[in-house]
Amino acid sequence: MLIISQNKEKVMRFGISFNALKYAERTDRKGKQTIVRHTICISDGLLEEVAEYESKERCMEVMKEFCEAYTDGYYTTEYFDDSAKPHKMTIYMRNQVYEFPEK
Repeated sequence: MLIISQNKEKVMRFGISFNALKYAERTDRKGKQTIVRHTICISDGLLEEVAEYESKERCMEVMKEFCEAYTDGYYTTEYFDDSAKPHKMTIYMRNQVYEFPEK
């Protein structure tokens, strides 16, 4: 699956270049003012911000939308027949997401 950053300046491939999306609450200080930022980051050992929203709840909604888009996709597994048959079987499998239940 491809992901386009919020500012449309970056396209990333989920699963190969990084392995996780993560919510991050960041605090920026501008003089005496403290600004809390709610962001979604990719994780590949480092956190890189890809989107910012007004609240944690909105970030969670967007991450849920990401999972829904992912499960709408399919992938294929091809099985090669070593016999002389010209036909190869292809199985289409839906991407799955497991969500851990709360306590």
